[in-house]
Amino acid sequence: MARRKERPLRKTTPEPAPVLRLTPAFDWRRHIFAVATVWVIALAAYANSFGGELTFDSQVIVHDDPRIRAATSQNVSQIWSQGYWYDNADPTLYRPLTTLSYLFNYSVLGNGAHPVGYHWINFMLHAIDALLVYCLGMTIFRDTAKSVALAALWAVHPVLTESVTYVVGRADMLAAFGVLAGLLCHVKALSETGIRKVAWLVGLAAAAAIGIFSKESAGVLIAVML
Repeated sequence: MARRKERPLRKTTPEPAPVLRLTPAFDWRRHIFAVATVWVIALAAYANSFGGELTFDSQVIVHDDPRIRAATSQNVSQIWSQGYWYDNADPTLYRPLTTLSYLFNYSVLGNGAHPVGYHWINFMLHAIDALLVYCLGMTIFRDTAKSVALAALWAVHPVLTESVTYVVGRADMLAAFGVLAGLLCHVKALSETGIRKVAWLVGLAAAAAIGIFSKESAGVLIAVML
């Protein structure tokens, strides 16, 4: 009885293992468009506020403070060594970075007592905060649409109207920057090791300092981190 010849097995090249991606490929164009959308929405909401005058506390803090009328070392030293109110009505209120931002408007940019420049800086700070909220949304949701919705809600929420349109509301936006940037640095530091972890922790410390020296309410960052 003849034996049937067995066909030799074909040698096949093994298929490469699939690459595991922990996060989707980063697309700058998609995120730039998303953030630009949020900024356009915010600008549409606040464009009519740029003509607002310096009223109430803004008149005292900006118009009447002699420390911001010239960018000199003496004025900068007084800002760092004195209270928020130039006449020391409340020396325990210490917000030197906020006052320095008014000096930047008044003396460096030459805005003086004209309010438009102050409103633009306020809006730019608000736009930066909205960008940080978008980044926080991407960290939580990993979804562009949800992050845009979160940032847009932040950008036009009525509770922030006074902070954006009222010149001295800048202290709130600088404090918000410290809290949001500090929280993002904290999240990144938790997932890194070595020199990168140290770098994110340094960023956290810098953000916290900006917030605290702008308005005392930025101390909430500690609670948010916990």
